[in-house]
Amino acid sequence: MVKIELPSFILIKTLTLLCNKMNIKSFTFLITVFLIGCYDPPELSVEPAISFNKIIFVEVDGASDSLILTFNFQDGDGDIGLDANELAPPYHTFNYVVEQLPSSYNPIEFGQSQFLEPLQLAVIYNEEIILSGSYDASGGLPPYGCADYIIVMDEQASPGDSDQTDTLLIEKNIYNKNIYVDFYRKIRGEYQLINDDFSQGGCVEFFNSRIPVFDENNIGRVLTGDISFSMLSQGFKQTFKNDSIKMSFYIYDRGLNKSNVAETPDFVLANITK
Repeated sequence: MVKIELPSFILIKTLTLLCNKMNIKSFTFLITVFLIGCYDPPELSVEPAISFNKIIFVEVDGASDSLILTFNFQDGDGDIGLDANELAPPYHTFNYVVEQLPSSYNPIEFGQSQFLEPLQLAVIYNEEIILSGSYDASGGLPPYGCADYIIVMDEQASPGDSDQTDTLLIEKNIYNKNIYVDFYRKIRGEYQLINDDFSQGGCVEFFNSRIPVFDENNIGRVLTGDISFSMLSQGFKQTFKNDSIKMSFYIYDRGLNKSNVAETPDFVLANITK
């Protein structure tokens, strides 16, 4: 398995706001803003739209290499971006899978064979249980794996107990991130998903990440531009080799609207190296 480093570095190259007065802030990750002449902005959907721009590979001796994906975007209400500290629902990290008892909700444990259906998804926030959807258990509970279970301390365990932890079933919250990428290798003309080569079956965070908030004072207005998303790893050359690779990617806005899915053309790492 190869190693990736997080957080993935996000560099916003160009950001265009239409007919807005701006209070430009300084950002750690270099946000460069260009204003154009003010005119009546076009009518755009509140669902973000994206398209591929370019992809380059930057090799760094003795450190992590960088694969930089640049894509164009437009959004009718400009609500793109999540700050790192935004963890309140609906941007929380994961949901517990729970069964509803007469007076409480019971988390589902690994290996549990009997439970009351339908199972539900729940998040604990400000000491309250918030239901956030249903969980499909028709195919049975998943086998143990980092993507589906979390180990927590058992609050009812007595000091000195040999088993002081519980292994609870969870479902990761897709809205915790706002940019998602998939890698595919072409094998005999067919594309094969290779995300697990980086994520180790969900035990290591993949490249899915957060585009930061551009300028919160301008949320609600038309926003267009391009974003460069840099993914860091020491394993790109080991994984990609000289194979033909492509990526698909999409984003969410703050209103949980999903963009279209865009794709890169096929590329070989050597051909996009700068």
